[in-house]
Amino acid sequence: MTQPQPLPPAAPSTLATVAILLMASMTIMANATISPSLPGLREHFAAVPRIETLAGLLLTLPSLTILLTAGLWGGAVDRMDRQKLLLASGLLYAIGGTSGLWAQSFGMMLVGRAILGLGVAGTMTLTMTWGIDLFHGPARSRFLGWQGAAMSAGGIVVSILGGALAAMHWRGAFGVYLIVLPVMLVGLYALAPYSRERQERREQRAQAPATGGFPWRAFAFVGPLSFFFMAVFYIMPTRAPFHLENLGLASPLMIGLVLAGMTLASIPGSLGYERLRRFMTPMAIFAGTYALMGLGMFLVAISTGPWGVFGGILVMGLGMGPGMPNYTTYFMSEVPPALRGRASGMLTTTFFAGQFASPLVSAPLVGQFGLVGAFQILAAAMVVLSIGLAVAALRQRRLAAA
Repeated sequence: MTQPQPLPPAAPSTLATVAILLMASMTIMANATISPSLPGLREHFAAVPRIETLAGLLLTLPSLTILLTAGLWGGAVDRMDRQKLLLASGLLYAIGGTSGLWAQSFGMMLVGRAILGLGVAGTMTLTMTWGIDLFHGPARSRFLGWQGAAMSAGGIVVSILGGALAAMHWRGAFGVYLIVLPVMLVGLYALAPYSRERQERREQRAQAPATGGFPWRAFAFVGPLSFFFMAVFYIMPTRAPFHLENLGLASPLMIGLVLAGMTLASIPGSLGYERLRRFMTPMAIFAGTYALMGLGMFLVAISTGPWGVFGGILVMGLGMGPGMPNYTTYFMSEVPPALRGRASGMLTTTFFAGQFASPLVSAPLVGQFGLVGAFQILAAAMVVLSIGLAVAALRQRRLAAA
């Protein structure tokens, strides 16, 4: 007699799905919210030595806090009440993010940005883990594509809104971070039932023998790759405002609109990620991502006006679209359920380590070769990496066919 097959896990409610997507929209581009404010901030703190580089570091300082604490958040997500963690991360996000509205010294602004990083680390780790826990099979690839699109959509909103508020006053962009408060409330309400179910499953697993270890081999590949991905991506919000200013575009609102173009262009690739996975391996998607990003940055480098820069940024966005869901899909497919929080924390660490390191990576290149030269060198590096990944993808395909 044939044994009945277990039913697939029930899909989460629409409200829970929306809550996770809204939380995702508050994460990757959180640092770049104040990008349009950089020229005004630089003028306000003109007496601070090396303010141009320090302004870029202010933009990415939350990433330092994130890379130091995301692993701790990941362990907590596996062991503690996620509702309490969501409340804590949302409040830290709001307090730290809006500190730029009142901080009078550059030092106080640094403290506020560090607190923001604590909130973003918790929010992104929770978002990534909930997405993996609640979606399964093809539905997971589809949802991760939606999640990437939500991150991009969030980037568009904060870039435009940040630019509009910065046009009124350079401090205005810091008010955008208040958006996290209603998002947090939706998440607390919508995810409460799943948090209770998860607690019951965790107690059951605690009585059963552990299965599977942490996939260090997969992380050794995806970790450095995701670091470089974000380091190159954040060249745009940290350096492009000054490049556009050199080309005659000084309006903070217009700079915000140009930068929003990159995230807008990434949405089709994110939404189409499940379709790409039907005929492309993760390694092939990695290769295509870097090829398009390298081409886009080369177009930025050779452009002599703002419209050319905008075109290059759009090409970069097309490459970025399937990138974010691809990292999560590739890595999380190897992770045991009991370790998903830890894995999410580690992947979050590499993403934001790349963000934090971005101005440090670009500074010596800009100092030696200028902005245009730095863009050209990084474009070449991405194309070379793309070729290497394409060769690896072809090798995997041959091995699978053998």
